[in-house]
Amino acid sequence: MPSKSPKSFSNNFLFFFLLIFLLTGQGFAASGVATYDGLLHAIRETRAASEARIEAAVEQEKVREAWETGKLIDEHILLHKQRADYGEQVIIKLAGDLGSSETELKYMLQFARTYPIRPSTDELPWGHYRELLSLNDEKQRTEIATEASQKRWTQRELREEIKRRRLTTTEKSPAKLPEITPGPLYTYPIIRLKDRLKIDLGFGVYHDLSDKDTKKFKEGDIVTLEKGKLKKADEALQPTAPFLGAETVVLAQPAQVNLYTYTAVVTQVVDGDTFHALIDLGFETTLAQRVRLRRIDAPEILTSDGKDAKALLEKILSRNHGRIILQSHDLDQHGRPIADVWVQGKSIDQELLDEGLAVRISE
Repeated sequence: MPSKSPKSFSNNFLFFFLLIFLLTGQGFAASGVATYDGLLHAIRETRAASEARIEAAVEQEKVREAWETGKLIDEHILLHKQRADYGEQVIIKLAGDLGSSETELKYMLQFARTYPIRPSTDELPWGHYRELLSLNDEKQRTEIATEASQKRWTQRELREEIKRRRLTTTEKSPAKLPEITPGPLYTYPIIRLKDRLKIDLGFGVYHDLSDKDTKKFKEGDIVTLEKGKLKKADEALQPTAPFLGAETVVLAQPAQVNLYTYTAVVTQVVDGDTFHALIDLGFETTLAQRVRLRRIDAPEILTSDGKDAKALLEKILSRNHGRIILQSHDLDQHGRPIADVWVQGKSIDQELLDEGLAVRISE
């Protein structure tokens, strides 16, 4: 019997290989829908893949909608920032008219404020961004968001990581804040505004000098209000002065005076570092103002830690029936005054730090 040539063997092998390919490759593709069970399975897989793509697209639109809605609300509130509590009122009204929840609208507003530039909608779903809003440190928030995206964390996993990071940050914060004392009450600079001398009360509020006082004082003078009369700070300030009947504090020399220090009554606590108060500016002028604490940062109110921080701040500020000493320093990015606050002669920041419900802001 003649043996097969190498060429004949090669041809037979190629034929056999092609037959196997048809059966295992294209043949499998065809057999996937050749039976009813195969057809049903293939359609279910197609539907699942489609639903996954639709869900991803919906999540991307949720992020876009949340940011754009928050941006619109923020722009509207800024146009009416002179009206106390307007932001709260507009949120309540919008929730009713839109059939949405106040909490969700507050998240959207906070989202737009936290991210001035809308994040890429394919990075994380809306639920993840809601969790990230509890982090006030921008660098830390960006790091965690990147890691969450890369590792495809669930919302629960992200929440646990945020909690761990916050506890670590709190532990690293300095144990004690520097001791601070308020400046003398009702002490103001004399400024020139539209060719007239005025008393700068802070917060964008100015009081006209009487004709008599215009002759007595000049631009740049520091004056204090004592029993309804103005005096130069170096004439009026004594080495010590009573402080709400609780303690005695040493007053600074005129050149070192901390201005815009007033008595106030707290009317509402917003969160762990923000509240509303009626501030007595002197000259029979009372200002309703939203104020933020200067040296600490509390978790956002929508988190469990944020709610605990708010409860503690409410407790602290109610100790003297809401009466406080407030010293304004500057405005934050939302136009709110940032201030130091004392209750019964004691600065209130440290207690929130000690309870682990706030972190220190670098000065």
